Amino acid sequence: MAIRFIDPKNATAFRDILNADPEFKIAARYMTKDACIEVGNTRCIIKFRDGVVTQIKSEDAFADTWDFAVRGSADAWEKFLQPIPPRFYDSIFGGMVRGNFRIEGDTVSAFSHFWAVTRMLDIFRELQSK
Repeated sequence: MAIRFIDPKNATAFRDILNADPEFKIAARYMTKDACIEVGNTRCIIKFRDGVVTQIKSEDAFADTWDFAVRGSADAWEKFLQPIPPRFYDSIFGGMVRGNFRIEGDTVSAFSHFWAVTRMLDIFRELQSK
């Protein structure tokens, strides 16, 4: 399965969909961070400024800096992004408990903005199956 949120051709559309989502707007309203979502060896940097996603970058993102990262294998992300994920892949937190995902870097920021990150990943799951 091709993971759509790391495909550079989807970056602008995914950014616009996130910024238009009412729940995401509320959850991210104070967020000014750079998040790294890592799928196996592929890195995607998502830049948040005052609650707005300003950039989703997966091309040449290997050297970009970030505040916190959510990391998992390609297999873990494929399971997570299924319309109805299997047990322990239905949330990042559940996946962390089982060792399928890791949060690294500034974990205080990651958990301070966990609702925004969770909503963003829920939207990515919805868009994966379209």
